[in-house]
Amino acid sequence: MTVSPEGPPQTALKGDRLKLAIVVPRLTDKIVGGAELLALWLAQRLLKVGHEVEVLTTCAVDHYTWKNVLPAGLDRIGEVPVRRYRADERDIGLFAQLEHAIQGHYRLSREEELLWLRNGVVSSALEADLAKRASSYDAILALPYLFGTTYFAYATAPDRTVVIPCLHDEAYARLGVIAEMLGGARGLMFNSAPEADLALRFQKSLAPSTVVGAGFDPPGPTDPELARRLYDLPELFLLYVGRLEGGKNVPLLLENFLRYRERRSTELSLLLLGSGDVQFPAKRGIRQLQIDWQHRDSVYRAATVLCQPSRMESFSIVMMQAWLAERPIIVHAESPVTRGHCVQSNGGLWFSIYPEFEEVLDRLLRSSQLRQTLGRQGRAFVLREYSWAAVVKRLETALSAWFEQSSQPVPTLTS
Repeated sequence: MTVSPEGPPQTALKGDRLKLAIVVPRLTDKIVGGAELLALWLAQRLLKVGHEVEVLTTCAVDHYTWKNVLPAGLDRIGEVPVRRYRADERDIGLFAQLEHAIQGHYRLSREEELLWLRNGVVSSALEADLAKRASSYDAILALPYLFGTTYFAYATAPDRTVVIPCLHDEAYARLGVIAEMLGGARGLMFNSAPEADLALRFQKSLAPSTVVGAGFDPPGPTDPELARRLYDLPELFLLYVGRLEGGKNVPLLLENFLRYRERRSTELSLLLLGSGDVQFPAKRGIRQLQIDWQHRDSVYRAATVLCQPSRMESFSIVMMQAWLAERPIIVHAESPVTRGHCVQSNGGLWFSIYPEFEEVLDRLLRSSQLRQTLGRQGRAFVLREYSWAAVVKRLETALSAWFEQSSQPVPTLTS
């Protein structure tokens, strides 16, 4: 690759083995956050099809403290090379003050917005190394949008950086520096069409963009009866998979479920597979679940319905996994992404207020045929739109178009 002094970097991408960097704020093989999983999965799959990929990240693990706990230097997660850099010291008081202002929808100056990013999670060492080595990469993929590691990777090498925003409708997305990045990056790769639509609300002049998403392989053989025996699963249960946090709308799910149990004579249970700070009552019918992840798909298959109550998703991995297990899904109507995927797939139903939650659950519990139909339609959607072959093709073609100025159209979702 050569850099022209009269324009952006030029590269011969099409048909070549690419050298890619993926920048993410944290990464281990035990982190289950959506952006981190997406980064790891993309790295694994791009390596598998023959590209050269390495991940640039910090030594932090906890997404609240961002303390350095892992050693700096070269590391590996399976076959994925990982370069770790120490996260900078933070002024937590200043960060909290600016965070409060952002959440209160106060207007910050550009300098204050940059201070907020600088005191979240950043690594000056990562930025310095990236500045030296940027020209060695065909492209730099950075995610998600709201962390300093992403913004300052973009600021270090804007002509080479493709941002995977993982955008939510939240106060952070309205910052001026985020609009700057969405407009100034070499390209944007969204996880869903509703996410791309949302970005236009914050930046009318977006950088070149397309929907890529995450890829999924069909699960191997599942054994729901084995899962029932191993984990004492009830016959009928509503499954939640993910972080047990207020931001994921778990308190609303608990409230709605308890109300449903009071109003219906039902043996339906709620099983919560995940960890977090949400406290839930020790009442009959609610249980936190811990499993060996090799049985994940069998647990999905044993579930009656999956509920994804979050309003803020750019893409829901657990929905795709549940659909591959042919399970129907209930989502919150105020999430354009999850509701949009239910509409596109005909694989799920949605609610916004409790009476709708009750009606939707009643319909699904009454009809095993409806549950089966929705689950099968969801599976067909995932295999069609989010197979790894389709995702990698969209990613490769987008990079070719943006860096070569290729005449080949960037592929889009068919639904």
